[in-house]
Amino acid sequence: MQTCGKEELFFPLSRSVSLSKCAFLHGVGGSFPLVFFLCFFLFLRFPVTQGEHMPSMRIGSPVFFNNIPFEIEERQILREMRIPRKSALKELDEPGLAHQIQKAIDEGYRLIQGKGVYRTLALTGREDKRVLTRESSTLFVGEKMEKLLRYCDFASLLVATIGPDLENRVDQLASDEPAYSFFLERVGAWMADYMGILVDRSIEKEAKRFGYGRTFRFGVGYGDWPLSTQKEVMELTQAHKIGVSITESYIMIPRLSVSAVIGWERTLDVPEKKKGAVKQDNADEIEDEG
Repeated sequence: MQTCGKEELFFPLSRSVSLSKCAFLHGVGGSFPLVFFLCFFLFLRFPVTQGEHMPSMRIGSPVFFNNIPFEIEERQILREMRIPRKSALKELDEPGLAHQIQKAIDEGYRLIQGKGVYRTLALTGREDKRVLTRESSTLFVGEKMEKLLRYCDFASLLVATIGPDLENRVDQLASDEPAYSFFLERVGAWMADYMGILVDRSIEKEAKRFGYGRTFRFGVGYGDWPLSTQKEVMELTQAHKIGVSITESYIMIPRLSVSAVIGWERTLDVPEKKKGAVKQDNADEIEDEG
């Protein structure tokens, strides 16, 4: 389920011209021939792409996702547990291990409640290793962040979580059943990232609607993006509405949550060697492009 609050509507200037421009010209008293000529000129100069009016862009309004549907993939859980060269539980040589992991997966289905939110911000300028928005001059800071958003007009903050129930269960089991507690925690760790991926896909789809590419997902606290910016991320996304908060040391509660930024890249401006880059949470992937 997806919901959003009050929106500011933006139309990418390079994409289309709204009929409202013509209505404005007529409303200020222009003669009909002049208005007709100006409208005709505008639509010749800035044609509507693909024979359709471009949809309005949501800027500054959080978009929320509740009760996100999900599937727990055995292959991903085994990878999360660092069990190499296995893609299914039936391939494991130890039936007892397979049983424990399957039990953790089954319990995960019962305990996980996926939620997410993203908010897209317009980038207004750059100075001294900072990328500015109307909302903040201290959020997007650092050399790696500046490189990440170098070719971007917008950036989307995202927060996603699986809720508190699974990690509470992990804590309950830690003393008496440490092995099973570990398996359950690994299920939760992957699924928290998976919820982030699902929100990520919604952001990518929105960006593509307006002809933008996307950067990879860059997690808060990676590279030289300070963990202290977590406070602004929580406030700007209204993450409390999906049950996510932070401690005094900027650690998210529930722990099994993710936060990140994705830039909206101008595809024509991105160097060829950068196009098609991997999309992952890894600050080391941002290389110096000169």
